[in-house]
Amino acid sequence: MLLSRNLDDQRFEDIVREAVGRLPWLCPAWTDHNSHDPGITILELMAWFKETQQYQINWVGPETARKLLELTGIRLRPERAAECALFIPPDSPGRALYAALETPEGVVFELSEEIPQKRTALLRALIARPGGRDTVDVTGMLRDDSVFRPFAFGGEQGSALLLDFTERPEKTLRLWFRIEEPAGSKRNEPDEETELPRTLAWEMSGVGKVTPLQDETLALSRSGYVTLPAPESWRPETDGAYRLRLRLEEAGCEESVRLNSVSVSRYRATQTESRARSYRFTVNPEQKSSVEVRSAQAHGADPAVFLRTKMGWEQVSSYELRRGADGLRITLNAEEAAVDGETNLLVACLDPVRLHDLLFDATGRPGESFRLNLGGKRVLTERLTLMCQTLCEDGAVRPAIWRCVDDLAVCGPRDRVFQYDRKRELLTVGDGARGALIAPGNGAVMVIEELVSLCGEGNIPANARLRFTEDGMETVNTAAYGGCEAETLSEGRGRLLRRLQQTRKCVSAKDYEFQAMNTPGLRMAGARAIPGYDVRRKHQKTPACVSVAVLPAADNEKPVPDERFLAAVSRQLERCRSVCVRAEAIPVRYAEMAVRVDLWAEKELCKETVEDAMRSFFAPRRERIGAPADSEELAAFLQKLPGARQINTVEMRALDQNSYQTSGGDLTVMPDTILHLARVTVNMAKD
Repeated sequence: MLLSRNLDDQRFEDIVREAVGRLPWLCPAWTDHNSHDPGITILELMAWFKETQQYQINWVGPETARKLLELTGIRLRPERAAECALFIPPDSPGRALYAALETPEGVVFELSEEIPQKRTALLRALIARPGGRDTVDVTGMLRDDSVFRPFAFGGEQGSALLLDFTERPEKTLRLWFRIEEPAGSKRNEPDEETELPRTLAWEMSGVGKVTPLQDETLALSRSGYVTLPAPESWRPETDGAYRLRLRLEEAGCEESVRLNSVSVSRYRATQTESRARSYRFTVNPEQKSSVEVRSAQAHGADPAVFLRTKMGWEQVSSYELRRGADGLRITLNAEEAAVDGETNLLVACLDPVRLHDLLFDATGRPGESFRLNLGGKRVLTERLTLMCQTLCEDGAVRPAIWRCVDDLAVCGPRDRVFQYDRKRELLTVGDGARGALIAPGNGAVMVIEELVSLCGEGNIPANARLRFTEDGMETVNTAAYGGCEAETLSEGRGRLLRRLQQTRKCVSAKDYEFQAMNTPGLRMAGARAIPGYDVRRKHQKTPACVSVAVLPAADNEKPVPDERFLAAVSRQLERCRSVCVRAEAIPVRYAEMAVRVDLWAEKELCKETVEDAMRSFFAPRRERIGAPADSEELAAFLQKLPGARQINTVEMRALDQNSYQTSGGDLTVMPDTILHLARVTVNMAKD
């Protein structure tokens, strides 16, 4: 570990004393070393200057510390707004995007998506065996938030979950699935190479198979949204219901799906308050070009329209504006719009109540600052954007988009950037050498994107009585989560230390086990690295080879990984293995065994309790891979059962050739094998 050096290790007096002590060797003719001597005065001045330099060199300020963290790949996280979900009844009116809601305490939320006027409702839910026979109605279980398995009979392939809806949605069908994850091993976060843990087929009546537009559930392995297309060819059944069939084609080797609820009336909301939002469009160069801003925030806002021509952005002063219930419609002359496939029209919608906090006059001085009046709230810096009057390369002054950066020192003289000070709520531009200057003028600076939030204070509990400010309608909400303040330097240092403790290259056997257990997208129950163990050579000792026996988290007694599971672990090991070492994932094997136990117990202890205890002792888990069966260890385990007086005999016997018995009566297995308790005999004598 690197040790930090103290570069400021000399005081002023120490520097002067050391310098005066060298004078007899450096200049023997200099004999007057008292304070009145002008040379000593100069020497003391240099000593003061040296002490000042040492202090500056030894001191690491916040900006330097942040830059050093960025060199290690750690970038401080910005502030983030909380999010929650709203349950909107199908018979309630639709809502525009960014419609505002507020709690009695004054916490403001905005809809993250539009709620259409025409919506569908879930009519019933059925579970069907393969072929569509033996259907079971589980609608009541969905309404009671009961946990059940949507694929019948232990996840039988071909079984299906049937969902009937009252009508066909206009564009897409978005469903929220609440999945009850099993206790124990958590699923690792997936990456771009993660395959689905099971194969599901989504089918609509009259359409056949459809492909989800978005699936946040990872094939119903976690809670999230699934968005499906709703084509016009989707036909109703004889009873008028629109049926969606979710069929299990391949169950996979991991846990079976446990469903808690399905909802079509769940919508997202974010704890933000829009003071300014910009909407970008790509229009054709026509004399009358129209765009529609569908947003509740834009409905009562003061718009500013900017058109991008071949020369740059120009503010449009003449346009036709029509306000509607769900936003604005703007018609303008766009004949001079640039045609390059990029955004060429920008509509900035400003809050008219806070217009004085969104427009600023500029003097054009270097390092000019502008204060945001946030009222104790925090601005989301990732969305903070300005439109400033800027001197362009051709000598003309035009509007230009300016972005927020962490440090102006790394910017060039033409970079249109600014820096935000969270403590003082100040926007600061560059000095012409590090960051461009703003052209002077009235209203030269316009904030075109400003979202404020309470961040960590916006994590409200469930059912916080959120009401729409438009009509006062109360909604049911889930607990808001994810809101947090900007990450501090100390938190960033802690994240760096935690990252340094995790290896990305494998050296020891524990490194290979750690990387296998953290394979993206898998639910791992255990892994054991076996150096020199090669299954291709009939388990002979092979140098430069590491086999990792993996155990998936599943519901059955003998979980075995499938090809998809093994391929995912092998890819992970290939990324992390050492040079000239071959690493691969192998499935665990099972060795059948039988156990007979004779014991003396109290009346309260029954045979079923003893059998369940032994099955839990030999249950497949990480510690059981390659572990032998010790009769004394099992006896000590059973002796701790309530009501067990004395364990008289523990006899173990192998039932196949995957294990062998020692002279002491214990069972030993290969390092990739787990002993499976196939037969249990309990002889119990009671008081």
